[in-house]
Amino acid sequence: MDKFYSDASSSRGVSFSDREKRCSDHFNALLQRYGGVWHVFTPGISTEVLNLSERDYRFSVSNMAISAEEAGLVVLTDAHMSNHIHALFLGERSGCFRFVELFRYRLRKHLQSGGRFCDLGSFRCDEPVAVDSLEMVRNEIAYIHRNGFVAYRRFTPYSYPWSGGALYFNYSAQRKLGTVFNRIPFRQKRKLSFRSRISLPDNLTVRGDMIEQASYIRFDLGEPLFRDAHHYFYALSKNMEAYSEEACRLGDLVVLSDEEIYPVARMISQRDYRVDRPSLLDPDEKIAVARTLHYKYHASNQQIRRVLKLDLLVVDSLFPAGK
Repeated sequence: MDKFYSDASSSRGVSFSDREKRCSDHFNALLQRYGGVWHVFTPGISTEVLNLSERDYRFSVSNMAISAEEAGLVVLTDAHMSNHIHALFLGERSGCFRFVELFRYRLRKHLQSGGRFCDLGSFRCDEPVAVDSLEMVRNEIAYIHRNGFVAYRRFTPYSYPWSGGALYFNYSAQRKLGTVFNRIPFRQKRKLSFRSRISLPDNLTVRGDMIEQASYIRFDLGEPLFRDAHHYFYALSKNMEAYSEEACRLGDLVVLSDEEIYPVARMISQRDYRVDRPSLLDPDEKIAVARTLHYKYHASNQQIRRVLKLDLLVVDSLFPAGK
């Protein structure tokens, strides 16, 4: 039977508790087999813009695949942004630090090959986040997959091309169509890796000038952490408190889009001030709501300005850059 239909039929008649237990058993099996689950990220706020073109993003994806393999890590998912990366790994903690060293080394070589000499001193991971529960790993995956969606208005969490989010529960995107890495010409291999003698597993495939995401992101290990595709969709779209808590841990500034921030501001206005719209709040009330949006929901100054109709000079005086 076709995989799509067999999956659909196998979920019928299975209780919620049984499906949740199946997810929990799978998570525990991953911990036992690989040693740990780690969220590795680099700080975007203090790093120069690194990815200026599609060529840069394609290199970043290939760099992720090769550096993770060399560091002995398995990639559950990732996100490549203009000035930082997120990755969820299976493996040992020490491998996370090795990965960052390798990724940064190749990134510097790539930038230099294009005549760019960016300061990569802040491109580091001081401490990977240990993911120690089923609920936490679900939140980490959803948070990573939302990065491109929050940053760029033309994408959804399912369409951002430089993230594992385009692969999860998307059967058409999971097909590998490229050539096995070890069979590509030596010159192309060297260009991808900046190493002359590197051998990688045959599961890694190359299409054009990029290692295919479907060949190194283990969505087959990540998808079973959710009860089904509907549960995954809900995790991406409904858990605002979890996104905010995750942003506190990681130091990210923006976790919700404008369309998500506005309902939050409206809820606070109605609950605390009995006002139907945020724009109708008096000045002192707007300041109070602005503080909540900034500190609890990590709204940017521009988002606060747009939602509360405040002067940007006022918002910037409340929340100076870098503080």
